[in-house]
Amino acid sequence: MRTDCLDTSFKNPPLKRRRHPDEHEHHDRWLVSYADFITLLFAFFVVMYASSTINQKKYDALSNSLMTAFAPLQITEGEGKLDMKVKGDGEIAGTQTEQSPILIDPLGLTKLKREMALAKREKMNRLEKDLTKALNPLIQDGKISVIQSSKGIRIDIIDSYLFSPGSAAVTSPAALQTLAEIVPILAKGDQAIDIEGHTDNQPINTKAFNSNWELSAIRATTVLNILSQKGISESRLSATGFGSSRPISSNETAAGKAKNRRVSILLLRDPGQQPGSDLIPTKTDQADGKNN
Repeated sequence: MRTDCLDTSFKNPPLKRRRHPDEHEHHDRWLVSYADFITLLFAFFVVMYASSTINQKKYDALSNSLMTAFAPLQITEGEGKLDMKVKGDGEIAGTQTEQSPILIDPLGLTKLKREMALAKREKMNRLEKDLTKALNPLIQDGKISVIQSSKGIRIDIIDSYLFSPGSAAVTSPAALQTLAEIVPILAKGDQAIDIEGHTDNQPINTKAFNSNWELSAIRATTVLNILSQKGISESRLSATGFGSSRPISSNETAAGKAKNRRVSILLLRDPGQQPGSDLIPTKTDQADGKNN
């Protein structure tokens, strides 16, 4: 019996695909994203809170430093005082009490002071220019000099142009005319004017004057009276006698002594400035004064 012709399909049946049960669908996946979002949001607010928290000790140290630095800039406005306090949460609260100092903007105050100093300097420069122009012929002749120093403008007039030797009376018409010409220029400002009398170190003892101190003081007073009579307010004028204590040249030569015998008209830079020479005596000058 031939077997090659037999149907063998029943011996090897086709393989069937095994069926798997349906996978379960998860409906809670959104919780993962939500948890990440909540974590990030929590971290964000933690950072914001940490950055907004005030270190009270550092704040107090900064506040004290600022108050100390700006203390000279405090002014009182009327009779009310603004009392600034800091609450626990960092909020600044103000209460109205009596006689409160109010802080001024330091930058604005500095700018204002700088502008005022500049205007004052320009005013003094104009006065110096006007005086130099009016007295130019006498400046060229060496009888008068105009110098601007840190204290103001000083006009030095040699004594021979104003006075006779050993005298304190101004009798020269030219000298009186010169003083009259500078009065309108001096009257433009409100600065104090100090007239100084100076001599050389040669001792003097006459019936009119017992010493150089008296001679220098009377000569300064004489020029003061002339300026007052010409229209300068008495409240701006003062006179000082320095004798030989403020030389501008050496007393070893005749030319130097002639320069030291002078009357100086000092126009002070600031209206409220106290009168007094802008020349500081040296040790040599003080020794000469003691010897005299």
